[in-house]
Amino acid sequence: MHFRTLTVAGIMALAVAMPAHAGDKDPSADVEATLEQMMTPQAWLGGRISESDVELLFAYLKASLVASSQGRELPVPEALSRRAEAIGRDFQTHGMLTGLLLLHALETRAKEAVREAQPDEKFSAPDR
Repeated sequence: MHFRTLTVAGIMALAVAMPAHAGDKDPSADVEATLEQMMTPQAWLGGRISESDVELLFAYLKASLVASSQGRELPVPEALSRRAEAIGRDFQTHGMLTGLLLLHALETRAKEAVREAQPDEKFSAPDR
């Protein structure tokens, strides 16, 4: 799990760093485009949740509803617990990477604002 997290983080760092060397492109626009891609349902769900995961969840919900109507409580199946934990770890990693990318975009915008607020060198008053 840690190797996978580091690999994904490294790839994201490269993806963020590469547009900075692209020339005249606006680096913050590239970061924002990547951020938008990471926040899509496909980015969050794709490859993490399978149809069999959905079937497993709904089978439990149906059985739990029947058991509840009979006054019983149904324990969560081990397979469902394992999948929920694995999916949760993946979501945690994806959320952390999305958060880091968002912070990078905010930092880039803040730096741009500071640069734009600086007085122009050729129009500044001479030192006395």
